[in-house]
Amino acid sequence: MAELDNITDVVYESSEDLKSGFEFNSGMNAPAYMNRLFCSTKERVAYILKTAVGGIGLGKYDIGSDFHLYKIYGISPTQLSKANAGLGIYDMLNDPLSAMIIDNMRSRWGKFKPFQILALIPSMAMGFFNCILPLIAMNMNFDASTKLWVWMFIAYASETVNAFFGGGGYIDNVFTPNTQERTSLLVAAKFVSELGSKFPSQLAGVIFDLIENNKLHLNIVKTFVIMKTFWWIIANVPNIWWVLVSKERVPQSEKPPHPIKGFMSVFRNKPLLIYTLSGFIDEINVGTSESLYYSDVLKFNSIGVVGGIAGSPISYISYPLTAKLRKKFSTKTLWLFGRGSQIISDTLFLLVGLIGGKENGLYRRKIPMTVAFSIGNCITMVFYATRKIIASEINYETLDYCEWKNGYRVEATIGLVTGYINKVKNIILQIINAYLLERWAGYQAGFDKVHTVDTMFKMFIAAFGPRLIFDYLCMIPMFFYNIDAKTREKMYADLEKTRAATALAQKKRMDAMVSEKNNNE
Repeated sequence: MAELDNITDVVYESSEDLKSGFEFNSGMNAPAYMNRLFCSTKERVAYILKTAVGGIGLGKYDIGSDFHLYKIYGISPTQLSKANAGLGIYDMLNDPLSAMIIDNMRSRWGKFKPFQILALIPSMAMGFFNCILPLIAMNMNFDASTKLWVWMFIAYASETVNAFFGGGGYIDNVFTPNTQERTSLLVAAKFVSELGSKFPSQLAGVIFDLIENNKLHLNIVKTFVIMKTFWWIIANVPNIWWVLVSKERVPQSEKPPHPIKGFMSVFRNKPLLIYTLSGFIDEINVGTSESLYYSDVLKFNSIGVVGGIAGSPISYISYPLTAKLRKKFSTKTLWLFGRGSQIISDTLFLLVGLIGGKENGLYRRKIPMTVAFSIGNCITMVFYATRKIIASEINYETLDYCEWKNGYRVEATIGLVTGYINKVKNIILQIINAYLLERWAGYQAGFDKVHTVDTMFKMFIAAFGPRLIFDYLCMIPMFFYNIDAKTREKMYADLEKTRAATALAQKKRMDAMVSEKNNNE
C-alpha cells in the first residue's frame, strides 16, 4: 500500500487536488497550474541550495579547465586533444543506448528518479578522485605518458557513469508542472548563488596571484588540491539532500515512444533546432581559455575580483529588474539582450589589449586591462540575472514544446541528438585549439615555465580573438525563435489538460490495483 501511495505522489499527490485544479483553470481560462504550488518547503529549500551551492567550484581554474589540465596537472595540449578524440567516439557510441534506456524507463518512482539515485555513489567517487589527482601525480612523479593514461582512464569511467546514470539530472525539468513556481525557485536560487558562488574562484585567483608573484611561498599544486577538495565537499552536501527529497511530478506518457519516432520528433521541434543551432555556433570556441592568459601573461588571476567591484551592485539590482523585463519582453528578446551585452564586453577587452601592438601592448599591463574589464563587466551586469535565468527557461520551454507537439517527452533523445552535434564539434576544436596553444603560440605545459613575448601575445589573441566571430554569428538564429508570449501561454494551457488526463488515468489504474489486491486478500 505504501508503494502505491508513493506512485500517486509522483503522479501529482492526489486526484482530488488535481481534478479541482483542472476544473478551476478550465473555468477561469487561467494559465496552467497557476492555482497551486507543488513543492514542499523542504524541497524548495533543497532546490535553492542545490542550485546555488551544488555547482560551486573554482570557476575558470576548476577541473577540466586549461589552467588545471596544462598548468596544474601538466598534460601536453596536443597529446590530450588526440586522446580525447577517442573519448569522443566512445561517447557517441554509448549515447544511443543510454538515451534509449532513459527514455524507456517507467517505474513507480518516475522516469528519472532511479537514475538520480544510482548516479550518487559512482559520481561522488569520480569527483573526489579528480580533486586529488594532481597531488597523486606530483607525489608519485608521474611522467607525461602516465599522466595522460590515468587522466583518460578517469575520463572514460566518468563518461560511462554520466551516460547511463545521467538521466537523473532531468529531475530539474519535471519536479513541478507549474512554470511560475519553477521560475520563482530558479530566480531565488540564482540570487542566493550570487551572494557567494563567485567567492571560491575569486579567492583562488588571489592566492594563485600571490604564489606566482612570489608573495606567498606555497606549492601551487598542493594549494589547488586543498581548495578544490574543500569546495567539492561543500557543494556535494546540498546535492545529496536534493537527491533524497526531490520528486518527479510531470507524468510521462503511458507507453514510451518508439526510438525512431522519438528521434524524428526532435527535428519537428523548431524552437529546439533554432536554440541548438545558436548554441552550436556560440560554443565554437576557437582558441584557448582566458584563465591561461590571466595567469601566464597578465600575471593577474584576480582581475575578476578587482574588475568586478564596480559591477557587483548592478548584478544585485538585475534580479528585481529581471521580473519587470520578463513581463515586458519575450524569452527570445531577453536572450538577445543578455548574450549581446557579453559580446560587447569581450569586444571592448580585446580592442583595448591590442593597443600598442605586440611589444608594448596594453594586453600585458594590469591597470588598463582591469579598467577595460570593469567597464565591460558593468555592461554585462545589467542583464546578469536575466542571462542566468533565461538560459534555463529556454531549455524548459523547448522540452515542453516537444511534449506539446508530440504528446510525450524525450529528454534523453533530445540530449543525444544535440550532444552528437556538439561532440563532433568538440573533437575537432580540441585538436585545433591544442595546435594554436602549443604549436602556434609556443605554450609549454607546467606551472614553472616562462614564456616569450611572442608567445604571450599569441596567447592573448587566441584567448579572445577567433571566438568573437562566432559569438556574433550565434545571435542570428535566435531571431527566428518562434515561442512568443501568446504561444507560450497556449502551450502551457494545453499541456495542463493533457497532463491532467494522464495523471488521472494513472491514478485510476493504481486504484484498480489496490482494489484487486484487497479483493484477493
